[in-house]
Amino acid sequence: MRDAVPTRIRTTLARGVSGFIAVGLLWGSPARAQETGADTPAARSATAQEAPLLDAASPVGERFRSSGRLVGGGGTTCTATLVHAPGKPDPRRKALILSNGHCVSDTMKTNEVTVDQPAGGDWTFTPAYFHDNASEHKTFPVEHVVYATMKDIDVSVLRISATYGELAKLNVTPRTLATAPPAPGTALHAVHAPTDGVEEGKRFLRLSTCRVTGSPVALHEYTWLWKGFARTDCLGISGGSSGGPVTAAGGDQLIAMLNTVATPGYLGCGLGRPCEGGAAGLTEPKDDTVYATPVDAVASCLENADLRLNRPGCRLDRGEQVDVASSGQHTRSETPQGPARWDAHVTPADARRHAYVAFKTGPFGATDCTRPEGYSTPRRLPRSGLDHTGLLPKEDNLYVLCAVGGPDATAHGKGWAASFAHPSSAYARVDNTPPSVAPKLDVRRFDHESGPVHWVRPVYAPWELTSYKIKYGPKAATDCADPQGYRPYVGVPTTLKVSEGPWTYCAIGYDNADNPTLPAAFTLS
Repeated sequence: MRDAVPTRIRTTLARGVSGFIAVGLLWGSPARAQETGADTPAARSATAQEAPLLDAASPVGERFRSSGRLVGGGGTTCTATLVHAPGKPDPRRKALILSNGHCVSDTMKTNEVTVDQPAGGDWTFTPAYFHDNASEHKTFPVEHVVYATMKDIDVSVLRISATYGELAKLNVTPRTLATAPPAPGTALHAVHAPTDGVEEGKRFLRLSTCRVTGSPVALHEYTWLWKGFARTDCLGISGGSSGGPVTAAGGDQLIAMLNTVATPGYLGCGLGRPCEGGAAGLTEPKDDTVYATPVDAVASCLENADLRLNRPGCRLDRGEQVDVASSGQHTRSETPQGPARWDAHVTPADARRHAYVAFKTGPFGATDCTRPEGYSTPRRLPRSGLDHTGLLPKEDNLYVLCAVGGPDATAHGKGWAASFAHPSSAYARVDNTPPSVAPKLDVRRFDHESGPVHWVRPVYAPWELTSYKIKYGPKAATDCADPQGYRPYVGVPTTLKVSEGPWTYCAIGYDNADNPTLPAAFTLS
């Protein structure tokens, strides 16, 4: 017997997201729908049903001529919309488009803010991207990333090569943005150009008619912590829909943008499976629940054809707070090293403005980092930074660590006022609960030159089973309840000669906090 992999079969995900491509965030790419071995439907569409294609000449189509296909680096696809502050655009000014932050980069860190950077040379935007007006499609280069972040919200503002005047000649005029987030119960029109699970010739703007089912929502996905989001019952949403404009049904102003979806078949909370946070813990959404990021903070900073972060009343984060680096650990409350602790490292963005740092912690979704109440006495913050290793709570939940830098030890002086506007944060998940599913195997039988063999590998179930320990041997001599002999499964399937059976294959599944399942025994004859 030996461990081997048939050349035509690829291996599965290891711990976390290594080797694994989830659906989740709604950008699309040629590699998006590739999945290898996890017991999930990521290889097929994330949608329960297709949203209907929009006709260019329909009343709704006329309203959404400002929206279209955004193509980013490596061919990733999103949806974007031409925008402008209230008032008539200067036809000579190059135009702004609005989309999600992860359409610029889905590897943005928890506290990362990008300001005033050149765009990739292959980025483009095609407005009025309908299925029945292909002869009118005109594609423009994206020249500049004016702003992008996934801190608290998920937005990007990009500048394209075309002017507002050039676009107006194509009957493409900008949308304005709402100054308040959508309220629960609001009837919505969500327009988007999905690619994942959609035939090649049908990847154009579509309309989802739906409602806000919850707002404001604190949302956690992978490394990101968002607040003020809207939960919706929009259907037909899949990769490529990211940044899709959301308006009140029949309304003209953008009130939000499509952001992420709860991928059918996934379990727990993780990439492709956002969860809502609160004092009682994380809430897992129903399959196909779609979330949207509000745009009112962007509206507060728009001035004519510019995004001005220093504009009075602008509520976008400038990226000027302390930096917090953390593993985003998933842990049991008791570890081999003792009680679980925070593992955050904080460094100043500006040594003069951030000579001190203060912290507070609490359940994600129930802890407002912008409120000064509850912060610790400020500690001196060296230029090299400091570690925060305080104890984590023992109860299961997702916890947020809020960190603000300031100029002195008071935490209440004038110099601290701006610090609380955009605190930095880290998170840690305390999880003492065993996985909710039992181990499963993928077993196949192949003919080999030495005789038939079983080809065996354990099946992952993101995000409840993300690693395994295994052992195997002759059925009469192998006891799965005996802890001796188990070893980590490293992604290499096992081949067992049928002639040497029957075999017992033992598997213990683990979640990201290393909570184990009971040992599972499988007989292979």
